[in-house]
Amino acid sequence: MASVKVAVRVRPMNRREKDLEAKFIIEMEGKKTTITNIKLPDGITGDSSRDRTKVFTYDFSYFSADCKNSNYVSQERVFRDLGTDVLKSAFEGYNACVFAYGQTGSGKSYTMMGNTGDSGLIPRICEGLFSKIADVTRKGDASFRTEVSYLEIYNERVRDLLRRKSSKTFNLRVREHPKEGPYVEDLSKHLVQNYRDVEELMDAGNINRTTAATGMNDVSSRSHAIFTINFTQVL
Repeated sequence: MASVKVAVRVRPMNRREKDLEAKFIIEMEGKKTTITNIKLPDGITGDSSRDRTKVFTYDFSYFSADCKNSNYVSQERVFRDLGTDVLKSAFEGYNACVFAYGQTGSGKSYTMMGNTGDSGLIPRICEGLFSKIADVTRKGDASFRTEVSYLEIYNERVRDLLRRKSSKTFNLRVREHPKEGPYVEDLSKHLVQNYRDVEELMDAGNINRTTAATGMNDVSSRSHAIFTINFTQVL
């Protein structure tokens, strides 16, 4: 498995875009993503920075905007391509991370968390994790301890999304451990026994996230968020 894989994805249109009758300027085929600048006339040549179309190649190019499109990529396909490698690495004892990057409204929350009835990467990875744990435990090959934490970074402050409101939640400090690396001091960790436990904590944390309306998204997540699963396997 490559140490880093890069995927680009087009999410479904939201209500605002549909009301504006927005048009797609991105096409995807295989690993290639093509962007068309519709403000430039077709056939223009010369300055490459002013090309009407530009083509980029990634490890994965996912068109998820229209389920009727022949190139449509579902949440399940994204999980198979990206999430299964995370699970495989975890059970082999390696740290693994999925990092979503993009401007507000670009679909990060859709890919990572998903919608009701259409789960994203994090729920699917957690479900796969406990399914694998159950299989290994039944065979008696190992025992496991699994903990989760959930934080957001907003206005340069770190906030614990899983602490009760009466507890200190804002302005947690980031420290450096000499062997284990960076960590957040006083960040709560919650023991979980099954996927339902994780699901309840994710829902609670998502409710506590900072959101606000923007020109791109009526309920934009205004913070960076990190959901961490730490599990110990004893053979």
